[in-house]
Amino acid sequence: MEIVETTRSRILNAAIEMMETGGESSVRLSAIAEALGIREPSIYHHFTNRTELINAAYVEWYWQCLKTEFSVEAMMVLVETKEDYVRAVRKSMEWSYQPERHHARSIRLSVLGAAQRNAELAIAINDINKRFLATIADAALVAQQKGWLRQDVDPMATAYWLHGQIIGRAVAEMDPGHVDLAQWDKVSFEAVLGFIFSPEN
Repeated sequence: MEIVETTRSRILNAAIEMMETGGESSVRLSAIAEALGIREPSIYHHFTNRTELINAAYVEWYWQCLKTEFSVEAMMVLVETKEDYVRAVRKSMEWSYQPERHHARSIRLSVLGAAQRNAELAIAINDINKRFLATIADAALVAQQKGWLRQDVDPMATAYWLHGQIIGRAVAEMDPGHVDLAQWDKVSFEAVLGFIFSPEN
């Protein structure tokens, strides 16, 4: 079983490399087989056809770029006060806005674009988003219950909005020099922290 999973991962990663350099149309099963030193029919043992492989590669690519250094659950274990929670939210955003994360944001936008015209892929990406963003929504709910977060905002809607805020930085990053990214970050921090935290708390 381990060999099957390893081969499947190698095929997916080869497809992802091709998509990254030449887009979806550059994915060729014969080229993947040659690069991996396997026979082309072996690919069909793991994927019914090229479309299934491409969808699976998009899903894996998206998931790889969504991973964080540490989970929201792990972060919340360390949070004991509102100040801790505010600091944790800000640190998470700072980590997300690192220049090294620009590539991951761009890939997520590419995959989201592909999912807009591919119903099967959209279902898979929605499933990933639901699972990932549920952890953020759960943390927001805990913060609400402790009185740290505004009571009049929906935790799930807040999680999706925050996710969009972080991905949206890619628009400014596409035009280096036109937008001062430090100023973009400042606006983003103030918008997020100013919106979700009650002034009276």
